[in-house]
Amino acid sequence: MEAKLTSLLEFLNAVWLQRPPQQPKRGKPELFSTMSFVLFFMLMLLKRIHAFKTMHQWAKTNFRLLGWQKAPDRKTIRRRFLALPAVLQTLIPTMARQCLAQNYSRFGYACSYADKSVFRALGGLWHKQHMLLGVVPHSSIDTQASWAKSDYHGWRFGYGLHVICNRYRFPLMATVTTASTKDYTLLPTLVGPLRTHLSMLMADKGYFSLATLAALYDQFSVIVLTPSLFKADQVLTQFQQYYNDLAGCVLGRLGYGRRKPSIEPCFAHLKALTGLIGEHQLPYRGLERVSSYLLTATCTVQLMMYDNYANQRELGSMETFRTNFQ
Repeated sequence: MEAKLTSLLEFLNAVWLQRPPQQPKRGKPELFSTMSFVLFFMLMLLKRIHAFKTMHQWAKTNFRLLGWQKAPDRKTIRRRFLALPAVLQTLIPTMARQCLAQNYSRFGYACSYADKSVFRALGGLWHKQHMLLGVVPHSSIDTQASWAKSDYHGWRFGYGLHVICNRYRFPLMATVTTASTKDYTLLPTLVGPLRTHLSMLMADKGYFSLATLAALYDQFSVIVLTPSLFKADQVLTQFQQYYNDLAGCVLGRLGYGRRKPSIEPCFAHLKALTGLIGEHQLPYRGLERVSSYLLTATCTVQLMMYDNYANQRELGSMETFRTNFQ
């Protein structure tokens, strides 16, 4: 296990060095490196350890596995966990570019796929009639969660994980919102870090918005195609006509047909690693903690698929990767 962790930590450090230039931080140097903490939280996710107290207990016994001189205290673990979203939203697309440089056929993403999966909030349900009145009938309710309708599960109260992946189910970028957030509003956040190599994105009708799609095309030269078309009962702009031609042609329909076989297995990997299958609830309350957890899961899938590629295994194979961390 120690050799495997050392190898993965070296890879993460190499990826982190490739991120865009950063302003140097003031103050004394960090005692625990950013990537060692990312790997630590990946380990905790795989071991299904969610409480900061239990994480601290594990770290006191195993801190040397991560190259640490001593175990971080519980406050440090909590602080670094809450800081994860900003770190991972830089790391995930940087890792995608690093993997792309190693093998374009497996990790290329000129044409990619986007979708959202809704995860159930921890605790009780906050029904809309109570939500509108501002009444919280039970203390277990996560008041930052919201309602959204899933094609497979119907209405769910929780949070949405938005992911872009390539045809081999490799995650490229992700973000987390409360479930009711409109899908198309997340496109700039998802597409921006991938714009250098991304040309076409296939998404469902929830991402259809003239203003957003046109802005993405103008700003990043990325065309987002959905099953929806602009109505021809009015004069179409040049962009609308271009969009309709692409979405309606054979190539556009074939590309969209590959979306579900690509994005759904990606979410299946995420749910299998976290155990959030069926009606299982998230282990945390609040958007900040849920974002840290689900983005860690997304990055863990990336690392798993890279490790499988480097060791000539099937990209989606989980068993060997998980066994290394037992």
